[in-house]
Amino acid sequence: MNALNPLKVETPADEPIIIMTRILNAPRALVWKAWTEPEHIVRWWGPRSYTTKVIKQDVRVGGEWRYQQETPGGDAYVFVGKFLEVVEPEKLVNTFGVEGMFEDKTLVETHTFEERDGKTFYKSVSRFDTVEDRDGMVASGMEGGARESMDKLEELLADLQQA
Repeated sequence: MNALNPLKVETPADEPIIIMTRILNAPRALVWKAWTEPEHIVRWWGPRSYTTKVIKQDVRVGGEWRYQQETPGGDAYVFVGKFLEVVEPEKLVNTFGVEGMFEDKTLVETHTFEERDGKTFYKSVSRFDTVEDRDGMVASGMEGGARESMDKLEELLADLQQA
């Protein structure tokens, strides 16, 4: 975990949302690249022990995304969604689903990237149909995976800035 710059995760009691925020030590344009380009996504998306493959990444309104993760034990999870809004490099809105889980649920994620003195303030708001659906996602262990992913993203951004 990045003790100096941790991911903040909030679950308001009366709203079916998860809010995640973090300051990333890179300019917004570079964060956008890391967030949207398949060759970078595979390096940071998901827990450290998992392998991620980008099967589809069509970053445009109506475009679809599809990532597959494999665990060290060989289990596979497929994450899917569509892009609803794309405002490069400041905002992405997409649906989020997991094949075999949450498929019948509506989950919309809004990711914003705000430039602040050469760094990027990242904010994600995930909106669920109900508080119960939100709590089910939290119970799935998503917070730990999100924290690891954001730490890996920070490491990738440092590597990209040195290149």
